[in-house]
Amino acid sequence: MATAGCQPRETEPYLPRIYREDSQIPFAPDGNSPMITGSVERVRGISDEFKNLICVRKSLKVSDDLADNRQRLVQEAKILHSAYHHHVVRLIHTYFYEADDDETIFAVVMDRADGSLDKYLKPGKTPLAQWFGCLMGVVRHIHALGIRHRDIKPANILVKGGEVLLADFGISQMGLGRTMPTTFKDRSPSRSREYCAPEIDRGSTRGRSADIFSLGAVFLEMFLALYHQNEMKSLKNVLRPSPRSTLSYAQHINEVHEWVQQSLHPDGWQRDLLNTCLKMLRPARDDRPSAEDVISIFSPMSSSDATMVCNCVRNRPSPHERLTEACRMGRAEEVHDLLENGVDPNTLGAIHFAATRGSVAMLEDFLAAGALVDTRNTVDQTALQCAARNGFEDAVRLLLRYGADVNASDENDQTVLHGAAAHGHLDIVRILLNGNADRSKKDLEGQTAIALAARRNHDCVVQYLLHYAH
Repeated sequence: MATAGCQPRETEPYLPRIYREDSQIPFAPDGNSPMITGSVERVRGISDEFKNLICVRKSLKVSDDLADNRQRLVQEAKILHSAYHHHVVRLIHTYFYEADDDETIFAVVMDRADGSLDKYLKPGKTPLAQWFGCLMGVVRHIHALGIRHRDIKPANILVKGGEVLLADFGISQMGLGRTMPTTFKDRSPSRSREYCAPEIDRGSTRGRSADIFSLGAVFLEMFLALYHQNEMKSLKNVLRPSPRSTLSYAQHINEVHEWVQQSLHPDGWQRDLLNTCLKMLRPARDDRPSAEDVISIFSPMSSSDATMVCNCVRNRPSPHERLTEACRMGRAEEVHDLLENGVDPNTLGAIHFAATRGSVAMLEDFLAAGALVDTRNTVDQTALQCAARNGFEDAVRLLLRYGADVNASDENDQTVLHGAAAHGHLDIVRILLNGNADRSKKDLEGQTAIALAARRNHDCVVQYLLHYAH
């Protein structure tokens, strides 16, 4: 029986069980000092399929202030599960514990690591050069799924068996394809101020480029730990110039760039690596590279004894994973062959990636193979929503011909029309309205499609929506 760590169970671990007695809980504190923080503890499986598994448990008191509070907690666990990757901490189990005193606890049980990246940034230990590529690869992976981590920092990067694991997606948001505004009042952007991007420090909660900034800060510290450990204290002084100030890359980013230029003068591939960190740390979000861009920069980089590229994948991807990746990368011939060979056309998220790319050929193959036109991804979006918000008219027309629901809404109650209007796709707005899209529908924030178009200054869309008549 496994004892070295946790393995995923066959049922979906993000779907919580409900326990009402201590004896029902299949995990118990492990060791004499199991507490790691106030809400996180080391546990060991004691019964059922979890017996002898070594894990950690994060416990949260459930507030009854919000009617859908439980649903939101489950959604956060679903996000972690959806991010499944060899460099993402494994979700094992979730449950609600309903005690007699009316207090409810929501617990998330995850694989236990050996420690965090924090200790590898201090004297005595050094990170591996390969971890740059590993971390960039996993961030590219979650961004491709539409997930933004929002709190990348050394403490949330775990290390197990010499490999890094991205952890703590507790304030993540998901939205496949182009991002929508995520300033919902009940989703406060709690974050670690030291590593957050300037726009996040100012109160914005949008965009994946903020993850790139935070990871750039982590990469800069990894670079120093590897090659200029004696400069780490100097960097911290730049980040906190006085005892009363708070460590912050966002508030001192110009000074960080100046300090790097004055203090660090590496050669060769180390210079390229440092310049990549600085690109990731650009103050303006639109000036930062994407995760895909950074991966392409890392590929040729290498030292004499290590590479920047992740070489940790040891198992061949499943046909379902191959189908999803082929859709994400736009490899239409591979998608056609996989579907012809019997891979499930309703594989989670696959048709949505095809729609996000606007590939009519891939969509036709999916629908011909029996894909459900209104199948949902992990955030309750349909393929039509993905195509509409990304501006692909031909894909939208095709999906509507196959009977796609023109008023489908996602987990934020944003409809197909919300997505097209918010991104200024006037021609698609016309198509949707001609297909009986409902202009009056509101999202969770109470905003109509007109309001979202107005927020982003898409005046032509606003005028068309206001004056449209059958």
